[in-house]
Amino acid sequence: MKRWIGIFKDVRIKNAALVLLLITSCFGANAQLDWKLKKDEDWIKVFTASTPNSDFKSIKVECIIKATVSQLVSFLMDVDKQHEWVYNNKTSQLLKKIKDNEMIFYSEVSVPWPCANRDYISHITVTQPTPQLVNIDALSEPNLLPQKEGKIRVKSSRAHWDITKQGTDLLKIVYVVQFDPSGSVPAWLTNLFLTKGPVETFQKLRDGVSKVAMAESKLNYITELQP
Repeated sequence: MKRWIGIFKDVRIKNAALVLLLITSCFGANAQLDWKLKKDEDWIKVFTASTPNSDFKSIKVECIIKATVSQLVSFLMDVDKQHEWVYNNKTSQLLKKIKDNEMIFYSEVSVPWPCANRDYISHITVTQPTPQLVNIDALSEPNLLPQKEGKIRVKSSRAHWDITKQGTDLLKIVYVVQFDPSGSVPAWLTNLFLTKGPVETFQKLRDGVSKVAMAESKLNYITELQP
């Protein structure tokens, strides 16, 4: 137990620098990527772009939802329910709550035969740099737990959310993710996760957020966004 507590403390210290690097370099570079619109369905737009130094494309999703920012963040931080809305998510569980706005969780993703399921460990942090913007950053920490037999551990994954207010009761989400699924992945399966997966995920996210009670979603680290 002391060993795991020490690991988590080390991760917490190192993660601040990693997230800062992620925001300033990785996603700053993403702003310059040549995004191509791949799907525009149900008010959800999915873009892809080639990623430097990677064989796998980056994904960007843009959508508008009706919710408060506290409702959205509360919904996203409830990792035990990810299987209800994240595409092909088999299970998710909280490993460590570091602070109210920071945690580490484990997820397993169901992948069609003949490929093996993927799993990953993600360190997620919510920040509000301005009254008009909330950011969520998720960075993979693949070595926090031993690999599980029959599953392929995702070695590299990083995601970033920009959440801004649109009108009186609408939020705009811009979500960018880069990941390497590890192992051999056929083209048809890659295409599913590049297009179908994001649309279905954000459709279910939009429906799920609408069911979060406003009174129960107040967060002490979030101030409702200004237009």
